[in-house]
Amino acid sequence: MKNPNAIISSDYGPIIINVNDSVIGKHIGKHGYWAIDDLNLIKQLVEMQLQKFGEVTFYDVGANIGTHALAMAKTYAGKIKVRAFEAQRQIYNMLCGTMALNGIGHAFCHNNAVSAVNGETLEIGLLDYHSANNFGALELMAPQRSDQQAVVKTSTERVLTVSLDSFNERVDFIKIDIEGM
Repeated sequence: MKNPNAIISSDYGPIIINVNDSVIGKHIGKHGYWAIDDLNLIKQLVEMQLQKFGEVTFYDVGANIGTHALAMAKTYAGKIKVRAFEAQRQIYNMLCGTMALNGIGHAFCHNNAVSAVNGETLEIGLLDYHSANNFGALELMAPQRSDQQAVVKTSTERVLTVSLDSFNERVDFIKIDIEGM
């Protein structure tokens, strides 16, 4: 099968997307980046924390391909430590690749599902990464109500949970995008 991943230019540097991504990857390709209004608001809040502490620890829970992690790491290099958490291994690999392509050494990527419980194993359904999908909208556990009922999961994979408390560090900002989990 043909590799569905591609490196494209973005407002914050090269980023790896899946060319079959119907939402975020497509939006970056057309507009240069994703969630600019959200990022601008987050930057205002991070800047307040920087004024207070001089440096910031930023957690990106449900990082997907790393749009928020990349933007924060590039904008505040030398003043920020980023931890990015992504449960989908294929998407996590893209996240790590993007950080490496941009020379970001102050971002730490974790292939985990964030939970109140540390070290639990979850079996998650995976999407077909070679077909059109909204990969950022994967729900790890079946919710009561979902806008993703039509998504077809082609296989499963196990991922370990991690609790944010297990890092035992001051956290200044947590961005959470976990599809209702």
